[in-house]
Amino acid sequence: MMRMVSIRRNNSSINGGHSTSRATLYAAVVVAAFALTAIYLFSNNNNNTSNTSTSSNSNSIIISEEEVSPQKIMMNTVAKNAAATATAGGGAVEDYERDEEGGDLMKITQGSVTYTVPTTTTDSENNSHTSKTLDYYHCGPLPSKSNPQLSELVLLHGAAFTKEDWKTSGILDKLCDINNNEDGGDLSITAWDLPVSADGKELIAAYNAMLNDKKLSGNAVTFVTPSASGKALTSLGEMVHEQNAHQELKLLVKGWISVASGSVLQTSDEALLKYVHADIPILAIHGDQDVMGKKVTERLVKLTSAKGVELEGRHPVYLDSPDEFVMEVIKFMEENGL
Repeated sequence: MMRMVSIRRNNSSINGGHSTSRATLYAAVVVAAFALTAIYLFSNNNNNTSNTSTSSNSNSIIISEEEVSPQKIMMNTVAKNAAATATAGGGAVEDYERDEEGGDLMKITQGSVTYTVPTTTTDSENNSHTSKTLDYYHCGPLPSKSNPQLSELVLLHGAAFTKEDWKTSGILDKLCDINNNEDGGDLSITAWDLPVSADGKELIAAYNAMLNDKKLSGNAVTFVTPSASGKALTSLGEMVHEQNAHQELKLLVKGWISVASGSVLQTSDEALLKYVHADIPILAIHGDQDVMGKKVTERLVKLTSAKGVELEGRHPVYLDSPDEFVMEVIKFMEENGL
């Protein structure tokens, strides 16, 4: 009550200076509005600067601490792939036309890229990153605006082998030779020296590095995973969330060709079924002398309705029956529109 009386007294005492008070109040409101507008514009400018910086560094393959969780890594990949697909035309077309001038689009070339993966530690505040080099072979047309329907095949390797085995076996030449037709071909092949210890996160990092090197288009690819290299694909199935599996797996994987990939036998049904839910076709190949490889094929056929193929040979059956292997790979890709 005392406070109300005081206020009333003050109001009555201002009688003569009413207009001055209103003018002062109006000026204060205007100043405050300008101040808020300046703060908003400054904040918005900082956000735009940050976004521009992120866009200009789209070639950076650094996974920050905030992106360590599987879903965040996958979403980071979505953004990178979308941006690269929208803007890669310039660089990709330049490389394509430069090769065309050389007169040999089907020539096997080699190169290397660097990618970064998070190093898992017990101390979440001191997470670090490991930089790795990925050596590769490539043949076939490069991504370009003139070839938007490019088919892309990525060859990994088993524990006792490297990318060199794809070349010395003649398989890489046979796959490249498919492009030697009057239409110029639309199959781009890369053979990666990805460590067999690589999990889904490392596969994503390597994929992004190859994308930034313009050897991939940014679309999903078909992976061939002999033996231990299958861990990269089974791990990818484990890390994506069930409700997002269709969207997330389809970002990277268009088709999966498992060649006696032992990790299939240790992977949960749920992880493998995510490939089914994502409608990703699977081809399971094994040698007739490979007991473990046969078990892998049988599990994939039973659980995922994969196409199973048995060829003559041992565990690395692609080296024992290279011609038949290439034929089955191409047949599978054609049947499934890969």
